Amino acid sequence: MKRMIHLVLMLLCFAVASAQVHKKGMTMKFTIDGQVFNVNTNDDSLVTQIAAMCPLSLEFSRSGNHEYYSRLPKKVDESNSTKTTKTHAGELMYFGGWNCMSLLFADADVAPYQLVKIGEFDREMVSLLKKSGNSVKVKIDIE
Repeated sequence: MKRMIHLVLMLLCFAVASAQVHKKGMTMKFTIDGQVFNVNTNDDSLVTQIAAMCPLSLEFSRSGNHEYYSRLPKKVDESNSTKTTKTHAGELMYFGGWNCMSLLFADADVAPYQLVKIGEFDREMVSLLKKSGNSVKVKIDIE
């Protein structure tokens, strides 16, 4: 009986650890104005498709008081990805309608548009984006 309980506990621990590993994707490096920021991505096929395009050098344009966006060089398939209309500061998002990535520096409800969350970045990058002008040049690579 003790062995059975021990085995069940070990399997449960393994299952929890595996689930945590699969939720986290890879780390992308974003370089803006000479500063390097890490973007922790979700484990999603869309992220894998974008990572395959790296390294990328993109110019992101400011849109309203909440985001910078840039079109990707190739179309990606978002059909199996979870979409949302609620976005938050510090999120990297993808919008299939324009095939673009979006860097959010403020919370926004973007309905009726549906976006896919790619990952998250830290407050330092949010602060830099808030202070930036009409556009920012970003170098994107995989760590």
